Amino acid sequence: MRIIAICLALLASSLVGAQTLTCYQSERFGQRLINTGDSERAVIELEPDREVRLETKFGGAAGWRYDFYKRERTIQIYVRSGVVVRICRVPG
Repeated sequence: MRIIAICLALLASSLVGAQTLTCYQSERFGQRLINTGDSERAVIELEPDREVRLETKFGGAAGWRYDFYKRERTIQIYVRSGVVVRICRVPG
């Protein structure tokens, strides 16, 4: 019984500081709206704060992640083959 209680306490303490990642179909940037399925050019025109090249486990190119730092959150836009495939918000 003590082992179960200790395991539950460790699990609960590890989840307290965890950041939640929520993904959406679209995100607004001022007057512009970016949706999944849009072209990479539409994202680059917004001038991202950071660009990260995504790689496969063998080191090959798998796409790009564009980060936009907004107030109290980071918007991450994932692009593969020139198309937006995922838009996520990370609380910061």
